[in-house]
Amino acid sequence: MVGLKEKVLGKKTDNLQYYAPLAFLLAGLMPEYVAPFFTVAGFAAVIKNRIKNKKSPKFGDIGISILIYIGWMVISSFWSSSAISSLASIGLWLLMFSGYYFFTETVDCEDKLDKIMFCGCLSAGIAGAIGVGQIFLYHYGDFVYDGISNFFNPFWRFLNIIVEKIVEILPDFITSNFASKTFHSFDTRACSTYSNPLFFAAIELLLMPFAAYVFLCSQSKKRSLIGFVCMIMSIGGVACSYSRGPYLFSIIVFAMLFLYGGKKTLKLLGVGAISGGIVLVFASGTLKRLLTLLSGKDVSVNTRKLIWDAVFDMIKEKPFFGYGTGFDNVRQMLHNVYNIKQPHAHNIFLEAWVENGIFGAFLLALVFAVFLINIIRLMKKGGKAKDFSVTLFASITGFLLCGMTDCVFYGLKPLQYMMMVLGLSQAAFAIYLNKKNNGEEK
Repeated sequence: MVGLKEKVLGKKTDNLQYYAPLAFLLAGLMPEYVAPFFTVAGFAAVIKNRIKNKKSPKFGDIGISILIYIGWMVISSFWSSSAISSLASIGLWLLMFSGYYFFTETVDCEDKLDKIMFCGCLSAGIAGAIGVGQIFLYHYGDFVYDGISNFFNPFWRFLNIIVEKIVEILPDFITSNFASKTFHSFDTRACSTYSNPLFFAAIELLLMPFAAYVFLCSQSKKRSLIGFVCMIMSIGGVACSYSRGPYLFSIIVFAMLFLYGGKKTLKLLGVGAISGGIVLVFASGTLKRLLTLLSGKDVSVNTRKLIWDAVFDMIKEKPFFGYGTGFDNVRQMLHNVYNIKQPHAHNIFLEAWVENGIFGAFLLALVFAVFLINIIRLMKKGGKAKDFSVTLFASITGFLLCGMTDCVFYGLKPLQYMMMVLGLSQAAFAIYLNKKNNGEEK
């Protein structure tokens, strides 16, 4: 009887393998206020099975480091001047941690890793194609139908309007902590299914290595072709976001993919040549916007310099413990003391330092240090393990690079995807450690 019960519970847990790839695909395509439900639902199912099996959760090295960082955020909230902002930040991290844990629990073999890689590839390609389509409509849509040029940018504009109406009826003590009560409009820059072009570009960089993996590592020619198309669309999406930081970071991520080695490098060179040609012919505005960095008069660059100067002054004032958990603490300082109308430090580690002190910045860096150590161990195994490690390493690196010029944790979907990829990484580490321990390694 007990054996039958364990068999049934195991089958229920195993069924989640079909839900995990679907969540990885759809989270990037749904609005930010819908996407978290996919991982939260999976997390709830996993916890339910854990309780029935009377098994304690296993978070892995990365998960423990994330929980330590969240623990310090909780402690830092005690000296925050904004309790609501602190609760919102802590709640956001705990909510997105559900995605990390969900993936560590449901991905336990190479086949499941492959399925999620493929779904990440599709998500990157579809979102990228939507972004390219948005810019095409911006330039040529009105020739077909007047007013359509901006109608689908962002893709979920009609739902955003409904959410804005709901926000209007919320109490002031809640909305006063919002950086904005409306969604920003970026008519000339592609947002795809995201709330702004920077988030779109950051997730495309995070997922582009997944498309590269499918293109370069698939045994099926059909899948390889899908990976190629999705990779091109992902690069096109970054270009159409007109986010100059990601332009430069995409080159670094692309170069990191050469770590695959062998004939895969030659294929990547071909993709690079094709992508470069497409940008030169169809997206010359991308290069023009990039060249404005050299003028010394670029508004975005100069604004960031003002922000970082102010942030370093703030760090000097409270270097060890910071101003307390919550974006609103930094926003109020920038607005009221430095007269800079920006909501955050435009750098994830500087934001962590200002909010949570040097200990917070160190603990955040520790999360990625643990990830890097495990990636190096995985890469040394060679074969399929190396392919997974290169993909995950390039993915997280692209995301982190975007976090050097903007605070990507300010949005729901960027943090959600980072947690899912870190959970996927921890799952990959566990799979290959188990192989080694069980003598199954080939």
